[in-house]
Formats: sequence, C-alpha cells, structure tokens
Amino acid sequence: MANELTEQVINPINQHRLMLLKETAGSGPVLILTHDNPDPDALASGKALLYLLWEAWGIPGHLLYSGLVARAENQAMLRNLAPEWEHTENPNNLASYSAVALVDTQPSAGNNRFPDERLPDIVIDHHHPIRESLQKVPYIDMRPEIGATVSLLFQHLEAANIQPDPILATAMFYGLQTDTQGLARGASPVDQNVYFKLLNMLDHEMLIQVERAGLPREYYRAFNKGLLAAKVFDHSAVAYLDQIHRPDFAAEMADLLIRLNDMKAVLCIGFHEHTLYLSLRTEPSGIDAGNTIQKIILPPGKAGGHGTMAGGQINLTDQDIDALVNQITERFLSTMSETGSGKPMLDV
Repeated sequence: MANELTEQVINPINQHRLMLLKETAGSGPVLILTHDNPDPDALASGKALLYLLWEAWGIPGHLLYSGLVARAENQAMLRNLAPEWEHTENPNNLASYSAVALVDTQPSAGNNRFPDERLPDIVIDHHHPIRESLQKVPYIDMRPEIGATVSLLFQHLEAANIQPDPILATAMFYGLQTDTQGLARGASPVDQNVYFKLLNMLDHEMLIQVERAGLPREYYRAFNKGLLAAKVFDHSAVAYLDQIHRPDFAAEMADLLIRLNDMKAVLCIGFHEHTLYLSLRTEPSGIDAGNTIQKIILPPGKAGGHGTMAGGQINLTDQDIDALVNQITERFLSTMSETGSGKPMLDV
C-alpha cells in the first residue's frame, strides 16, 4: 500500500517554489507563528519550517506561540519533541525579522496574535475559509484538501532533498496522526503518503512517551462533566461544557462524541477565561464541517475548518454567555434540521 501511494502522489513543490520561499524569507531571522493554544500539527509544522530554512539555506528562525499547551500529550510533545517553541502573549518587534510566517493558521483568522492590520510574508495552512487577504501574501501554500499542515511541510522538505531527523520526524508523524486520527479523518493521498514515509524515520520510543503521557484527575472529571452535559437529538449532539480547564478540551470532547452511533454532527461549546470555544465534528462523507461552522458562528467570532472538523472562538467581552450559547445551539440544530429538546446521553 505504501509503495502504491508513493507512486500516485506528485509533489507540487518544485525548485521554483523553493526559491520563492527562500527569497521571501530573506536573510533571517524569520519569525514563525501559529494559532493560539497550538495542537501537535501546528507545533510540528512550525518546527519543520524552522528546520527547512536552516538546513536548506542557513536562514535562522524563531518559534513563538500564544495561549496554552495544556493537554498532557501536547505538553510532552512540546517538552520532548519541539522545545524550540517559546511562549509569548504579544509578539512584538516584528520589524526586527526579515519575514513573518504563519503555519496552520491564516491572517485575520481570529485564532492567532498576528496583527490584523498587517500581512505576513509566508502562510502555509490547510484550513477553510481561504481569506481574500491571502492574495497579497508573497509566499502561500494553502491546500484545504490536505488533512494536516505538516504534510505540506514534509513536501517542502522532500523537494529540498532534506530528510527530517528522528526527533522532527516523530513530531511530524504525531502531528499528522492526531489531525487525521491515524488517517481515519479527512486524510488525503498526500497525507497517507507522508504518514508511511515518516513511519520509517521516527523514534518509536519517543513517540510512545508522548502518546502515553500521564493524565491528571482533572482530565477524567472534565470528561465526566462533558458526558453528563451532552444532549442527543436524532442525528446530532450538543454539549455545553460551561467553563473548561483548557481551551482545546471542547475539541477533545467532540472527537469522542462524534463516535456515538448514528451521529452526523456534534457541537461542543465551552469557555476558558474570556473566550468561548466551539468545536464541530461531522461524520466522514457527510456535511462539511468548515462550511457548517460558518453558518453557526456569531459575530464578532471567527471560525474555520475543513472536512470533518472545525472550530471557532468568540470574545466574551460584554457578552451574555448563556444567551450566546443558546443562540449558537439553535443555529446548529436548525442547520441540522433537528427538532425537540434532545435527550441526555447518560441516564443518571
């Protein structure tokens, strides 16, 4: 199977594209940013771009993330596989960099700290929607049909004849594995091709350390709360999680609930500090999550996604949380043509 996929996939990154990336990056350092509360795909993609710039052309870079990396596995990844990332809540001194790159996010997406009034120099991403401002970005690789941004970075490395070292390969594999749920969610032939190639490059013991990271009791309490909050309709489910202990928990809860029998779509909502987080999951070959979340998000919130997964966030300043959640829930149920009040998933 791996050999068949290798033959089928053509890498669109050629020498012309690589030279354009090099020219856009300049002499360095290049600032590499990603979305708030970065997931493994974002962390691995940023590290891969950093590695490419240095190994191919000797261009230094700087990795900065904002928000929280709170999930136990993601913390283990950050600690063991991608320690180059540094935390900041306000990237500044942008003029001191020869270029700014956004990976796994876009300008004006609402989920990153890059100023809306500026344009980055480099954008590598795979999320819907494709915003008009991208037309003015000097270097862009935007492919929503691809399951993980890290697959795009692998193709850049491959075009430059650079093989990831075992640590980077492990980070990239884990990013691809989590974003596509082991190729079961939204994976394209490109993702499949990259998956099997990385499988032969990674450090398996290090991967196990990340995947088997210890979990606190708070994790299980949060899941119990989420299961009790879930309401099931004919082919949809909604869970308002109230206050969540970390921003990405709504996504993790949605990943679990979409596996419930006969579910076509699941929406999980929770707030952390001053932001309301939405996470939408849909069944494979069903409705497009990226398009659906655009129908239910409310201003001033922003959202994006693709295939079977999407997310959004709304600033809660001067907002009535309960009213906002009720309105979003009603929009979701209307979009899914659901009626009735739903039933608790668990009988207690």
